[in-house]
Amino acid sequence: MASFYSDAQIAALHKGRETANRAFVNLRERYLVRGYRDARAEEYAQHGFARRLGTLIRAVDLVFDLLPPELDAIPERDTVVDATIAIQSFMLNTFGCLDNLAWIFVYEKGVTRRDGAALDPQSVSLGSKAVRDRFSKEFSDYIASRDNWFKNIKDFRDALAHRIPLYIPPFIVTPDVVDEYKRLERASGDAMRGGKFEEYGRLQAEQKKLGRFRPWMTHSRTENAHQIVLHPQLLADFNTVDEFGRKMLEELGR
Repeated sequence: MASFYSDAQIAALHKGRETANRAFVNLRERYLVRGYRDARAEEYAQHGFARRLGTLIRAVDLVFDLLPPELDAIPERDTVVDATIAIQSFMLNTFGCLDNLAWIFVYEKGVTRRDGAALDPQSVSLGSKAVRDRFSKEFSDYIASRDNWFKNIKDFRDALAHRIPLYIPPFIVTPDVVDEYKRLERASGDAMRGGKFEEYGRLQAEQKKLGRFRPWMTHSRTENAHQIVLHPQLLADFNTVDEFGRKMLEELGR
């Protein structure tokens, strides 16, 4: 059974993981050592964004360790569940990182309502008009260039929090072996009902051999949810959060 990825893709994914880890160390340090005018901005930077960034990179490492790109066998169910937990945490904390950046900006720049009152917490995000109106043109243009990414992340986050959670299918059955898979399914069911437990175990093992693991994640079948290849997507999303963090540092310095 061959891996889902080519050898070149596997090498690129491992290199991407190493690059992400180095970027994490650098960006976290920049937020931790930066001097802040406002104590709340400092708290959101050090105990919000920096901590969440650490959760993101740990989630990436867990997925790569539990389901390495070179995996060529169907993993144990608990392994898949553990990786799913890491991915779900990654998705929620990705959104948390972006909201923390918005709070850092609001407190550090003293953003308020027109009447001088504090902003409604529900209106504090990188996408809200109340905050975006205070950004420089450079940062506003950058955020606009990431609108499609925002939309996709929000779709997965909303599904995870409110509808169908993200999951990794345990395995797939390719069309060329579907008939044999169904035959073994019927035969193993007959063996179970007949009390032939040893035969049942043998047939189940034969059936499982027909499956193929795919490093995919999705949420709802009925909502036409996208099917995402998880390793490159995790790296791409981490790199985007990293980019947002660096752009925000530039914005705070303007």
